[in-house]
Amino acid sequence: MTSAALRPFPLGARIRAHPAPTRWILAGPVAILVAVVTMMAMPIWVPGGRAGIDDIALPILLAPLLWAIPFLYACLAEELVRCAAVLGVATLAQGALVAAWIAA
Repeated sequence: MTSAALRPFPLGARIRAHPAPTRWILAGPVAILVAVVTMMAMPIWVPGGRAGIDDIALPILLAPLLWAIPFLYACLAEELVRCAAVLGVATLAQGALVAAWIAA
């Protein structure tokens, strides 16, 4: 009898069976989604600075870098299941931060 923790990731077999479409999806729409959600969350955890605009200006200035990091990770990752999990957790964590900030 196997426990739930020992069962393989349910989408893992599908990801391993179709690496090219998975990599395309992770490097395209998912990378953009991670970048946009991170930009939405940055004003929450970046300090305002002396002028009070650093928390707004930094996400705009860092937008290409915020997109390039998940894009390159998705393109260069050998283990696509781990890449999907990392990008999913990053998106959900930043999204939860934004949702909690909006609800407060």
